[in-house]
Parts: sequence; structure tokens; C-alpha cells
Amino acid sequence: MKTRSPVTIVIGGQILIATISALLWWAFSGVHEALAALAGGVVAIVPGLYLAIRVYAVPADASPKAIIGAFYRGEAIKFGLTVVLFFVALQWFGSAFAPLITTYILTLLMYWFALRVGAAEQR
Repeated sequence: MKTRSPVTIVIGGQILIATISALLWWAFSGVHEALAALAGGVVAIVPGLYLAIRVYAVPADASPKAIIGAFYRGEAIKFGLTVVLFFVALQWFGSAFAPLITTYILTLLMYWFALRVGAAEQR
């Protein structure tokens, strides 16, 4: 059985969760809440995607110091990017905080799901 990349599982799952969440918020609460839910998904997806691109850009034969350095720098920028995106999202969707934070949390749960899938595929 071919294993899937954890990045593919996480980012693909996050996009799916953000889309489903936005559709549900739209169906039950309206367009503004659906957009807030999408914003919550973007706040989770964009920084994670940035980190993945940053880390995978380092050649596989690079020194361990270079690999760890890229990871730490990428993680620091990911944190800053998350703060900035949350600030912007709250400026636009502060009145619809529930869909924003709910979708953000649900998309972050994909990291746990990817760990679970990865562990199951190792067996």
C-alpha cells in the first residue's frame, strides 16, 4: 500500500474541513458567518503551507544544521504569520468569532488525524 505524504493529508484535509464548515455556517447562519469560517480555515492553512514549502525547499542532502535551521526559521515565521492573519481576520469578522475560531480549531485537528493515519499506515 502506497503511503501518502503527511503534508498532502493535512493540507487536503484542512481544505476539506474549511469548505464543509463554511457550507454549514452558510446554510444555518448566513454568508457573513460562512466567510468568517473560510477565514478561520485560511488562518490555519496558509501558515502550515508556508512551513511545508520552506522545509521541503531544503535539499535532502543538506546538513542537519541547515535542515533544523530552516525548520526553526519557518516555524517562527509561521507563528508570526498566524498572528497577523488572526489580527486581519478579527478586523473583518470580529462579529462572527464563533465560525472563525471553530473552523480554525477543526482545521488544526487535521495534524492529529495525519499522525493517526501515519501510525496506522506504518503497521
